[in-house]
Amino acid sequence: MRRYLEIPNFSSPYRIRQRSCCRVLILTSGGKSFLLVAAKSHGVKLGQLNTTSPNTTRYIERFGLPVVTLLLLVGHFAPWAAHKTAALTLSAHELAIFTHFTPGAGIFLNQWFYLPIWVVALLCALLAGMIGWWLNRFIAALLCVGLASLGLPGYPDMLTAWKTPGLQLQFFVSIVVMAAAFVIALARIGRRPDVRTWAVATLPLIDAVPLTGYLMVKPAIETLYHDTLGLGWGWWLTLLGTVLSLGSLVLVLASHRARSAPVNSIGKAT
Repeated sequence: MRRYLEIPNFSSPYRIRQRSCCRVLILTSGGKSFLLVAAKSHGVKLGQLNTTSPNTTRYIERFGLPVVTLLLLVGHFAPWAAHKTAALTLSAHELAIFTHFTPGAGIFLNQWFYLPIWVVALLCALLAGMIGWWLNRFIAALLCVGLASLGLPGYPDMLTAWKTPGLQLQFFVSIVVMAAAFVIALARIGRRPDVRTWAVATLPLIDAVPLTGYLMVKPAIETLYHDTLGLGWGWWLTLLGTVLSLGSLVLVLASHRARSAPVNSIGKAT
């Protein structure tokens, strides 16, 4: 008994993984191509054949990680709170310190403005893991640790941050990210394309928290300045990196859904 299954709208960008248990035949009729799969033995699950498009996640694996990392890195230190006076313009890194002392800004925890630099440190660690020579990779790992350490409280508050209620979260999260970045870089986890793809599609989404947080504390800063603030280009760059990450997640999920989608039965033959 052989079971025949049809995959309509088959086109050349799709890659077919032929198995010894199945026979694959491509038919063309009326300008349309169809993929006909015949099982050679009973009990074969034809729906498990791999018919995914390699172009769906190829660009995410190759270009997504460096592009999103660069956007978030530049965006973190670029202006978020835009003011006509340069001295009153604040980046996300400066907002993390400034809003700690701003009246009315307590509705948003100021330490969450460090989230972009923590995410960048982890993404850079994945990039560092792709370096071949161990010495260069070790140096790159130290640089990633240095990026994560930017989230630590300043000196001398750093010395007692572990027991200071207002600084404990910032201190311990920075330490954890520093350790994780170092291990990720040295373990060369970034060499796996699937890890890079999922990292780009998920980690930057965390930056939606500080992006929203700035909109929450913006009125308090404007009250302090007695003037209006705009959305700086650093805020927009971070938003762009987050949107690209969301788009990558949608593409990855669509790719996995198409990969696992069952095909339609069109008949049986003996």
